[in-house]
Amino acid sequence: IEEGGKADLVTAKLQAGDEVVHINEVTLSSSRREAVSLVKGSYKTLRLVVR
Repeated sequence: IEEGGKADLVTAKLQAGDEVVHINEVTLSSSRREAVSLVKGSYKTLRLVVR
């Protein structure tokens, strides 16, 4: 998260133990490789659903 960026201004910040369940509307399996690939493949917008 960039200091002063849009994600920095969100009141509900990511915390240790949070689980990312969707990246850009793709449901994640247990594969870390899949998550890294989806993050790297998002150019301008990264949408996360976290629980």
